[in-house]
Amino acid sequence: MPLRKELLLTERRKQILGAVVDLHVKTAQPVGSKAVVLEYRLNISPATVRLEFGVLERMGLIFQPHTSAGRVPSDFGYRVFVDEVMRVRPLPPSKLRLWEQKLANRYGEVRELLQAVCRLLSQFTDYASWAILPRQETEVVRGIHFSLLPDRRVVAILLGHRLIHKAFVVPEKFDVNQWQQAANWLNNRLNRVLLSTLIQTDWSHWATPETSQNPVFALAFKLVQKLAEEAWQAEVWMEGLSRLLDEPEFKNLERAQKLIAFWETPQKLAVLCESVLNKLPSPTPKAWLAIGSEIPFPELHDCSIVAAPYFVGDYPFGMVGILGPKRMRYSSAVPAVEAIASLTSQALTAMLS
Repeated sequence: MPLRKELLLTERRKQILGAVVDLHVKTAQPVGSKAVVLEYRLNISPATVRLEFGVLERMGLIFQPHTSAGRVPSDFGYRVFVDEVMRVRPLPPSKLRLWEQKLANRYGEVRELLQAVCRLLSQFTDYASWAILPRQETEVVRGIHFSLLPDRRVVAILLGHRLIHKAFVVPEKFDVNQWQQAANWLNNRLNRVLLSTLIQTDWSHWATPETSQNPVFALAFKLVQKLAEEAWQAEVWMEGLSRLLDEPEFKNLERAQKLIAFWETPQKLAVLCESVLNKLPSPTPKAWLAIGSEIPFPELHDCSIVAAPYFVGDYPFGMVGILGPKRMRYSSAVPAVEAIASLTSQALTAMLS
């Protein structure tokens, strides 16, 4: 929604918009003209502020929720505030050093690191946080193994960029040698095959006259295919939903229920992040923001997202971010997310190189 040309966002209007956003963030209440003048010691009268309120309303930046109320920022108003008015508050060097110490050389697995990242972000911002490890279009099969358990149970193991394993009950009992023969054959044929290719092709594509001599081959292939489907799903770590539910907006039961329902379907968030990652122009942990109705999920239209990519070397590996109310403290949230993303990149690059 572009600003109308005849309505200029002057410095005074930027100042008043910033004051409305700031006071609404602090109080969760509509903001009146007297409060703007008193809180920010503006050298203008409340009547002048009300005139400027009228201009900002016509620009679509603020609105009056009901008669005789003050004003609150619109989604567009928050967007203009973030892009043109907000002054980012740099993080204290001591905080950056503490985060770096917490994330460096302490985690042996990507999962452990991303869980720690979520905790740090949620604790610092007091919002809900998340980290996404998207499915990798280039992920390939690196190894296959089977381990026999009692009662016709078999543990199938698939190594891609992470290890996936699961126990299956099979319809017929085969001996260890048959399973080992199948594993050897599959490793020879499927090594470096894309998981997406493995998922989308059936057994007849891989079968040969040799495989008909051992009926375990087709069964082993199906088990590996099921693991590949799991491995190719994005992984999502989430923290701090209770912090977000404590915000005044979500004391409304219907809003809270919508938010909880979304939180229980993390793959929606993963799909959104994958689309953002695919459009990244360069390997920099610059924050991406989606405010209210900019988020493509109606259940999150009372929220905002601040997210940033993390990298392994120059390769975009995933995203970390926070979910908060539209009344988010953007000036501290944006640098926090960018800093955490940068430190996550450093830790992952060191871990995986």
